[in-house]
Amino acid sequence: MKTQIKWRCALLLLLTCFVLNGCGFKDIDKRFFVVSIGVDAAKDSSKKYLVSLKFAVPGASKESPSEYQIVSQEANSLSEAVRIIKTKVDKEIDFSHAKVLLFSDDIVGRKGNAGMYYWFSRRRDIQKIAWVNIAEPTALAVLKVKPKSEHIPSDALFLALGKEGSETPYITSEFLFDFKYRLIERGIDPIMPIVKAKNDLFEINRVGLFNKSTLKLSLEPEETKMLNFLRNREEKSAIRVEKGDTTIVINTNKVKTNYKLFTPQGRTPFVKVNVLMEGNLEEASKRVPIAKLSTYEAAAEKSINKRIEKLLVKFQKSNLDPIGFGLRYRSRHFNEDDWEQWKSMYSNVVFKVESKVQIEDTGLIE
Repeated sequence: MKTQIKWRCALLLLLTCFVLNGCGFKDIDKRFFVVSIGVDAAKDSSKKYLVSLKFAVPGASKESPSEYQIVSQEANSLSEAVRIIKTKVDKEIDFSHAKVLLFSDDIVGRKGNAGMYYWFSRRRDIQKIAWVNIAEPTALAVLKVKPKSEHIPSDALFLALGKEGSETPYITSEFLFDFKYRLIERGIDPIMPIVKAKNDLFEINRVGLFNKSTLKLSLEPEETKMLNFLRNREEKSAIRVEKGDTTIVINTNKVKTNYKLFTPQGRTPFVKVNVLMEGNLEEASKRVPIAKLSTYEAAAEKSINKRIEKLLVKFQKSNLDPIGFGLRYRSRHFNEDDWEQWKSMYSNVVFKVESKVQIEDTGLIE
């Protein structure tokens, strides 16, 4: 009996060894971690893409900053490029830390590349909370930028896009999972922030708007700020208002926006947008008495109404819908042809913006 038990234990141990030998696990020192990925159009080549992977190279100690290495490869597909890059490095490529995806403007503006975005979603080792961005002038140029304040490769982009560092209304962050959702969902269009390489710094203050396949429109910084207000993505900002020969700047600490879509029978459909802003007076070209704050509040409301309405009309004329008005319409109309109805209706929609601005105080100056 004891002999049989010993043989069974020996057989079980032998089988366990076979299982362990067949395991695909690799130690961390045999992995090369990708922190950001760039995709450009291949230049002077018959290939379609130039794929660049930015690898983090750990420092020798905690005091020494980490270095990075960029490996690029031209290919007709992203999968092919990654396989060829594997022949250029000595470790297994690991995408689990890739949090920034960069696409050059000539890639996002070219038709027939919509399927490229799905490669990132199909791979199980790429985070769906990675940030997608348009890169200027090229994705490779953005990957090469290393700000002096950066101690970990691509950490400057992580902090800016994740709003863990600087907080600004000019940055629009977009996750991979949301971008994919906007690509396939009718009634809401994709967006991407634009990251520009400028000397040794990043400039992120614009956003690109897509239809379901290509880049169609780029917004300026002030338009990007208003888009963030409409999406309730930022509350801290500075609003410049002119009243006569006096210019003031309102530091906002609360911005709330909501909208309702109305389709009255036999009348023009309209969208009513309500905006609430609260803040204090941060700057003024002349003395502003507290008793006259209501006058400047009214001027601010008029200015904000005009800016937001102008931006919404710009979306409408470009046949783009980054806010999701069409999705709101479809969620409340369950006809078989609701999408066709909205497409024919969108060009005639009237936007009515009503804002309420409250200036709480004039700062520390009375």
